[in-house]
Amino acid sequence: MLLLRTLLLAGLVGLGAWWTWWFHDLSTRHSQELAARDRRIEALEGDLGEARAENERLRTALRLLKVDRRLARVEVLDQEPSEEEPERVRTRIRWQEVTEEDLPLGEARIFTLEGDTIYLDALVIKFGDQYVEQGDVLRGTSICLFRRIFGEYQEPSQGFPLDPVGSRPLPYRGEEGRGPEQEDLWRRFWEYAHDREAAEAAGVRAIHGEAPFMRVRAGRSYRVELRASGGLSLVAE
Repeated sequence: MLLLRTLLLAGLVGLGAWWTWWFHDLSTRHSQELAARDRRIEALEGDLGEARAENERLRTALRLLKVDRRLARVEVLDQEPSEEEPERVRTRIRWQEVTEEDLPLGEARIFTLEGDTIYLDALVIKFGDQYVEQGDVLRGTSICLFRRIFGEYQEPSQGFPLDPVGSRPLPYRGEEGRGPEQEDLWRRFWEYAHDREAAEAAGVRAIHGEAPFMRVRAGRSYRVELRASGGLSLVAE
């Protein structure tokens, strides 16, 4: 009888010990699983945060690449037959360079062009997209120098001069951080155009002349825009 009680007691003690061990092991494994889950959640949240940051960076970069900068406005004052050749139209315009806020910059100039289609001859420097995306002080947007404006019945060489070649264009004067380096680009424009290595070292993606044109109408105005990562455009207002 005593032996039976002893065996029963030992069994109960063993069962209690096993139960304690099993419960502790279960609790430990559960805690480990919770800790592992928390680590996975933290990792996923970190990945999600990085993905959101990268998505925002790309959205910002894309927005910067598509930014259009207003440079000038062309107002068509009137159109009338040419005295020399009545079948042709003569167009009188007001040329006004403007700030990014669309405020007048410098004095307005009046030109009379032969024809109802006007051409704007300019030199354009486009920088690498990475500089535009980063908002680089010097290379954060394409830049241009207006050479001349002329009508369809005029030779380009007969066009009205706008910005003197080699000078700093009016819209970029007073911009901090874009002084000597930018002036060097204008001064050595055609040198950079023919020296790819020098152009790339300066962050230049493309450097060439452009001549957008528009058939204009009396009483209308047209804005001249330059895309941060692209070229010139004439847009009817």
